[in-house]
Amino acid sequence: MRDYGPRHIFMAIGISLLLFSPILWLIAPILVTETIYYERDSWLTYVYPKSLQLYGVAIALVVIAPVLLWLVDVKKWTIGLASALIVISGVCFYGAGLGYFQLREETVAYRLPFEKELKTYDWAEVAEVIYHIRPAESEEPSWYTFTFTDGSQTEINETRIVTQAQGKLNSRVRTLGIPLIYDEL
Repeated sequence: MRDYGPRHIFMAIGISLLLFSPILWLIAPILVTETIYYERDSWLTYVYPKSLQLYGVAIALVVIAPVLLWLVDVKKWTIGLASALIVISGVCFYGAGLGYFQLREETVAYRLPFEKELKTYDWAEVAEVIYHIRPAESEEPSWYTFTFTDGSQTEINETRIVTQAQGKLNSRVRTLGIPLIYDEL
């Protein structure tokens, strides 16, 4: 007869979460953004790097909670600390899930992590787009800066998804006469 205690259960949970956390960290941001913010006419739905970092923190906290209960033993203070880590993880997941950037046929929309207000602009409200080009040998990606007529700005890194929408973006910007500035670094 085997006698598994609570520590063994938390050990199994902690190790399982630790093994699957990289997969979860890669899939969760895209899954959440593409599911919640899906629009039929969307060219691009982009997850901000700060959102990716918040997802990483949230997943790390979810992994640390059962590992803490396994390594330190199940006591009142460790249960309280593990519960607090899970709550903080939930807050991080919520904030990360709010942040996204989206290009659509008629509008540009974005919201940074933990912001409540979605900023939506018609293409006519885009003052300029700057494409910051890094050399090919650079490890850092190139990026776009969108400036709007009200003075607000947002940046998106050039990822595979952004590259796929680049043709439509450049076409829309040129058609509407929006200044497209190439900034070679």
